[in-house]
Amino acid sequence: PRDGENKIKTMKGWLPASLSALEALYPAKLAEGWDNVGLLVDCLDSDEEIGAKGKILLTNDLTDKVLDEALTVHGAKLIVTYHPRPFGKFNKLTRNDTTQRIVLRCVRAGVAVYSPHTACDNAAIGVNDWLAEAFATDASQVKPIAPTKLLDFPGAGSGRIITLRQPLSLADAVAKTKKHLGLAHVRLSIAEAHLPGGASAGQVAEAMAVEGTVKTVGVQAGSGGSVLKGSGADLWLTGECGHHDVLAAAAEGVSVILTDHTNTERGFLQRMALQMSDKLTTLGHADVEIVISSRDADPLQVV
Repeated sequence: PRDGENKIKTMKGWLPASLSALEALYPAKLAEGWDNVGLLVDCLDSDEEIGAKGKILLTNDLTDKVLDEALTVHGAKLIVTYHPRPFGKFNKLTRNDTTQRIVLRCVRAGVAVYSPHTACDNAAIGVNDWLAEAFATDASQVKPIAPTKLLDFPGAGSGRIITLRQPLSLADAVAKTKKHLGLAHVRLSIAEAHLPGGASAGQVAEAMAVEGTVKTVGVQAGSGGSVLKGSGADLWLTGECGHHDVLAAAAEGVSVILTDHTNTERGFLQRMALQMSDKLTTLGHADVEIVISSRDADPLQVV
């Protein structure tokens, strides 16, 4: 078991129950080996210290302004941050470093921090399955690109590939992406086979309008190039991808939609809140309040 897992199992109260719910929904063993998931800041104190009725703040990234919100607006005692903070190791704790300062503030305030990250990506009810819903809500159309080798986790693994019942034009695929993610703009690389000449506005519009060019879609939340390579999909949907990976994909007949990193992840927090609420209810903690940060946002803006 990971550090603290046995401790959680033997404790009572809403906070240990919340951590058990997260582990049940997004098992840590599904995370990538390089990742840092689970309980990152341990403040598993008594109900007298953390309160008998709990409040949880969900965020994509734990920043100073999100922590301010947790402490001063909500009084949350558990922060679930999709991206781990802290992620790497450090040998000292000082206020000059942003991550170390946030950890110190959490400990001082008695706020626990948990991250599901790639365990949530890879879980069968997680981020990538939610992302795939832009194109299909029937699970039979969606398969992991790299299924987990672990037993007892059907449908789990890295990335998802969707086989469409009705092929799409690139214009329709872009529209579905924008609608699902609530975005006004995305970036699109069109496969060279569909855009053999120049890339004027008229040529791009013409290529996007061709019907039936997209039969399969590969999706991976965040930075997905390494997962999507070799997937065989006609179209990739991910947050960000290296320049040369995009060029290689275009040369191989693959179009790519990029949304910026966290725009493929943040929208899942609404689903996570519902999943956690349902799980906590089954654990006898229906009164735990779950809120989503209003200050968390993608750091990149289109201007």
